[in-house]
Amino acid sequence: MSTIVFVHAHPDDESSQTAGMMALAARAGHRVVTVFATDGDHGQRPEGMGDDGDVVEHRRGEARAAARVLGVERLDWLGYRDSGMTGWPQNDDPLCLHRADVDEAAGRLARILDREDADVLIGYDHHGNYGHPDHIAVHRLTRRAAELAARRPRLMESTTNQSAQLEMLDRPEVTELFDALAAAGSDVAELREMILTGDDGQPVGVPESEIAWAVDLPEDVLALKRRAMECHASQTSDIGLMLGMPPAVYALAFGTEYLIEPGLDQDMQKAWPFD
Repeated sequence: MSTIVFVHAHPDDESSQTAGMMALAARAGHRVVTVFATDGDHGQRPEGMGDDGDVVEHRRGEARAAARVLGVERLDWLGYRDSGMTGWPQNDDPLCLHRADVDEAAGRLARILDREDADVLIGYDHHGNYGHPDHIAVHRLTRRAAELAARRPRLMESTTNQSAQLEMLDRPEVTELFDALAAAGSDVAELREMILTGDDGQPVGVPESEIAWAVDLPEDVLALKRRAMECHASQTSDIGLMLGMPPAVYALAFGTEYLIEPGLDQDMQKAWPFD
């Protein structure tokens, strides 16, 4: 059995991006470790918390709850502040991940990899999937950490399949939803653009030709993924919207998880890559 370390930018990213693989890996007997690069301080403040409530500690509690759902054995934190979205003033915080020295951040992760004797390390694609400054930083630091680790782990990167996204938007389940939203006064063209375009205006994900692995989630594992998302209930602007999807649309959007494997030259395989 392997030790698989998943690196995510903020608490809740793990539930929407790799929760299915985490649950499947734990079920298969692998040791699953999640590392959060930032504290998620610029996420939403939970309703009713009040001005004195600690957002960071609340989100840590949500992450611990999600880990229990997925079978994650250990959580770790690199200790950087949340950088906020592209162009926010928080991007200039000297303690945020966006401003961190890559070797310093990678060194923190490499020490975790050495402690865990990690076999597999999973980060993000070159664009951080959707352009968030912290996600791009995670891409850079995971690649460097793989080089710094005493025993170099197998490196993989979570991504979105651009071809699958376009196909999904034309599925009857999605067009019916868009028709209903349009009838209610929503700007469907803007919604489509939001799905396909990242925080920095660049396309979300990568072409299918760059993807090595597609992991289809069984129905019961997709249910676990949804339960993990529900643990992050404070984040209503993103997790809340995802959970608000009709079940058929939710399954289309989150039922397959994709991985790049740098250095592996193969067409995308619909297969489990860890055994």
